[in-house]
Order: sequence, then structure tokens, then C-alpha cells
Amino acid sequence: MKTIFVGMSLLKEIESLGDFKAYIVGGTPRDMLIGQESDDIDIATNCPMETIEKNFHAFDIGRSKKHGVLAVLYKGMSFDVAQFRADGDYSDGRRPDDIKIVNNFKEDAARRDFTINSLGMDNMGRILDYHGGAPDITDKIVRAVGWPLERFQEDHLRMIRAARFSAMEGFRIEKYTRRAIRKLFRLVNKVKPERIHMELVKAAKKPGPQFARFILNLDDLKLLNQILPEVSAMKYFRHDLQHHPEGPTVFDHTIACLEVMNDEPYQSKLAALFHDIGKCVSFQEDKYGWKMTYHRHERYSEPLTRDICNRLRFSDADKESMMFAVKNHMKFHEILKMKPSKIARLVSGEHFQTLADVCRADEFSRGQKFMYHGQFERIIEKAHEIGERWEARVINHSIKLVDGHRIIELTGLSGRPIGLVKKAVEDRIMDERLDPDDLKLIDKVILLEAKKQQEDQ
Repeated sequence: MKTIFVGMSLLKEIESLGDFKAYIVGGTPRDMLIGQESDDIDIATNCPMETIEKNFHAFDIGRSKKHGVLAVLYKGMSFDVAQFRADGDYSDGRRPDDIKIVNNFKEDAARRDFTINSLGMDNMGRILDYHGGAPDITDKIVRAVGWPLERFQEDHLRMIRAARFSAMEGFRIEKYTRRAIRKLFRLVNKVKPERIHMELVKAAKKPGPQFARFILNLDDLKLLNQILPEVSAMKYFRHDLQHHPEGPTVFDHTIACLEVMNDEPYQSKLAALFHDIGKCVSFQEDKYGWKMTYHRHERYSEPLTRDICNRLRFSDADKESMMFAVKNHMKFHEILKMKPSKIARLVSGEHFQTLADVCRADEFSRGQKFMYHGQFERIIEKAHEIGERWEARVINHSIKLVDGHRIIELTGLSGRPIGLVKKAVEDRIMDERLDPDDLKLIDKVILLEAKKQQEDQ
């Protein structure tokens, strides 16, 4: 709330510069009426940008000044301040070719995407509503401002935004708005990948049930198959209800996974969305078509996840986190049967928490018949105990279990084989609980592993 009060103070200062009006616009009035907090505050005004620059600590955001937008630092906070404007034609389906500065908020509100985003709030906290946004918030409706077909032809990303806003608890898309999206859905292919990426991340930062509704909305609006065909394809592959009572398809299982998640990082929710996409490639059925299996589906899910991340311009860090979870999620079922060395390396990886989040959702989505919450957490604790026992020695290398120079002296190896032998010896020390200080024993193990390495070549 502090940010809103500071924003209202800024409104007063802008208006004191002359015969000007200024309002907090966009998401903040909407969130206040919904009952949510909002820290990202935008301001619209008829005060010229030159006057804003002279009286406040303001700076240009890229080349936005020519579009009548500046960032203003005020009382330690940053606010985007824009002039009231009307948009010109949209030739690229993204940004207006030109803008017209107008003198009142009523004209400015008419260019906005949805009624719930067309509200303004003055410096006394009073709401200005020219398009019925407040009643639509009360009735939980997402409705385009003006003619829906025109709104979505102007900016195609608005179709995905409609799915995201409708994912809020209980909201639905008004029928003419929905009809327009379902008619124009192919235009989403013209949206730049970076913008789709941004919308996916915003949706995935919400609680799991909201993210699940977002994916269902995309499917209902015919958008899912356009932007995430790998996810859409899961609707056509069956699951055995005996093992997956949450629904008859792989897609139903994936949605159920998202619904049991809460405030996990967006990388975890996206990894859960992608963890079974390989089933669309790996499926096999018996000769009667009664039973379908998805053996080693994670091996196919991993490269498909990489393709999605590359296509939608995810960072390398996000991509690695998601791919790690997708690749290893089937190992979790047998984690305590693995050798200590494998458990230690798995648990000590920087993306283990993403893996744990996905596996937790994978298990709990099927109900407590399969794994009780306490049982799952005990497995996590046990895996961490094993990992912590060896982390300082092997992962952080604070204590050398095996000396690379000693491997060279004993074997004469060079290059990559040295590392392979070193890892193999470290694994045996962990798995067989060998004493790393027993140098004669370690030398013997080095020679044995070096011989295996040479035989494998």
C-alpha cells in the first residue's frame, strides 16, 4: 500500500504544476477493486513530458519518450508516467504506428485492451470508469474495450492476456470477446517469442491453480496448440485410470500437477507443465489397443523442453533448471535405491529444488492413495542427509578424496580419462564407504578403474 500512497502524492505534485490532471491507471485500480496488492504503478497525465522532465528526476526508457512515456524517480520509487494518448493504426499487430496526444483520460481509456484495465484513480482514491470496468470486476468478467475484433487485430498478444486475466479466481471471458479470439487465434503466430515468454512467466508466477486455469483458457481459445503444440498434443494420449485417477489423458494429469502446486518458482511450474510432453513421442500400445505405455518418456521430454525454451527465448539458467527436472523426474521414484554417489550428485545439483517441486506435484496430483505427503517429505529428508554427508568432500571439493596428480603418476593417463577415473573412484569411496585416507587402498582402486577405462575404449 505504501507504493500507492507515494503514487497518489506524485499525482498531486504533477497537478500542482499547472492545469493538469493525473491518474493511476492500468493494473493498480483493477487490483485494488479485486482486493489484491499492486506495486507496479503506472500514471497517465495531460502534463507534457518536457514539464515532467524539468520538475522531476525523470529519464527516458529506451526510445519511449517520443511515445510520451518517461520513468520518474520519486521518493525512492520508480513510476512510469505517460501522456494521455490515442493510438494510430497497428500495422505490425504489436505497437501503434503513431500516437496522438490527447487532453483527457476518457480518450486515453478508450485505447486500452480490457474494461478491467481501463480504470483510473485520482489522488483521493476515487475511481474513474468510462467502460464499465468496475461492474465487470464485480461480475468477474474479462471484456474487450469497444469492438473485440478490432482490439485483437491491433495487438495480437491481447488474446494471451485475456487468457491470463481470466485465470484469476472465478473470472470468465465475455462471450463476444471469446468469440473474437477463437476467430482470430492464428494471429498469435505473429507475436514475437519474447512477448509470449513474458506472458507465460507472468502466469506461472501465480499460484498453481491459476496457472492451470491459464493453460486451460489457452486451450479453450485455440491458442495452446499455436504457442505450445507439445503441451496441446498431450490431450490425445490416454492414461490408465487405475494409476492416474485424476483424469483419462496425459494432459489431465499435467493440469492436476499444476493445481496441487502453490507458490513454487515459475521455473518449477513450467517444468511440471513440460515433464510429460515426451509421452506423445514414446507411447506404445498393445495389439488390442487397450494398454498404452510410455517407457523412458523423460528421454524425449528433455529435448522437447530444450526446443520450447529456445523457441520462446528462455535464459540458459531457466532452460537448464527445467531440463534437469524433466530429465530426472522418473529417478525420484527409486531415489533411495540409488547408490549414495548418485544421490549425492543429484541432491547437490543447483536445480534439485526444481526437481523436487515437480516430483512432489507429480505424486500428489494422483491423490494420497499413491504417496502420502509425509512419506514424500521423509524421502526428501533422507536424500538430503546422504547428499550433505558427501557434499563438502566431493561437490565443493573442500577435501580431496582423490588426487588427480596421483592418478597420472600411477596410470600415465592424460586428458579426459583422468576425470572419468577420478569420478569413478570418488563414487566407489561413497558407495562402498572406503576410507579416503587409506592411500594403499585408494591406489589399488585407481589402478582398477583405470584398467576398466582402458578396456572400455
